Amino acid sequence: MKKLLIITILALMAMASTSFAVPNLQIYIPGAEYDATSETWITSEANHEVWVIAANLNHGDIYDIHLVASLVNGETPVDGALSITDEGSTTTVFNAADFAYGTPPTTDPMPYHGVFPADYAQMLVTSVTTSGPYIDVQDYIPSGDGGTSIYGQIFKFTVSTSYDAVHYNAYGFYDAADGKRIFAPFSHDGEFAVPEPATAILMGLGLVCAGIYRRFRH
Repeated sequence: MKKLLIITILALMAMASTSFAVPNLQIYIPGAEYDATSETWITSEANHEVWVIAANLNHGDIYDIHLVASLVNGETPVDGALSITDEGSTTTVFNAADFAYGTPPTTDPMPYHGVFPADYAQMLVTSVTTSGPYIDVQDYIPSGDGGTSIYGQIFKFTVSTSYDAVHYNAYGFYDAADGKRIFAPFSHDGEFAVPEPATAILMGLGLVCAGIYRRFRH
């Protein structure tokens, strides 16, 4: 009997591990490089996509999911320097007055994430995930499950910015009644960052050398 109980407990633990291996909220930037040190997807393209991924929806809906865009490196908010377009082609242009300084949200604040407090703006991704469509999603980090498919949704946005750096997070609520908040984990952040001058110089030299090589080859 004791052996059967142990086997049952282990089986339940395995089921729970399989079910929740994929984080409930994630940030992903297609085509970006994953920085293992900061645990962040980083792109140097000023025009880029940002995905907000809701998973484990077979365990219940997620309400009021928000995408948070934070300024880093001490940048000051300015009018029109950040615009985000959703899949329905609705563009939200963020002006200086749309930013607040601190840690979102104002109550039960988001974990530090190596960013906050900072100037941040936020937008509603979806009021509730019951609207569909539903697809299979996975753990969008290189060292994660990768191939594991689980019931979820992906909300895709196109971002255009003239800031030097923008950091992305997401949060939502498990239940509209009790308001239990969830956050995209630290290991699934996203960021746009202009390349450092040294990196840009090296890239430029590489392009020049490639051009010279092609010229002399022909």
